[in-house]
Amino acid sequence: MVDEITLTLPRASDYQTVAHLVLGGLAARLDLTLEHLEDLQLALGAVLAHGDDTGKEVTLRLRVDETTLEAVIEPVGARLLDEVERETDELGLRRVLESTVDDIQVDGNSVRLTKRVVHA
Repeated sequence: MVDEITLTLPRASDYQTVAHLVLGGLAARLDLTLEHLEDLQLALGAVLAHGDDTGKEVTLRLRVDETTLEAVIEPVGARLLDEVERETDELGLRRVLESTVDDIQVDGNSVRLTKRVVHA
């Protein structure tokens, strides 16, 4: 069974809480560990916090199946894409994402974060 939720939110940081609440609801439904929920929220927050000049709204697609939770964030701007794709030893966005999710993919103007489901 695959479930998908799509949210379109104002880019203002005040609305990041809505994305975190929906993510928390999915995690509770899937019986994820608290550690994995926190990892996902940290990764999602890191991407959403990188404000870009790509418009006033951001779309977040959360897709869940028995083995993975996937978040696709779009549109994202060139600055964020550059940070995600840049290999570096510095503590930046890419390092945060690498330490919190299992896979990071850039596709056009979107970032896909994948976390394998580990049940509590």
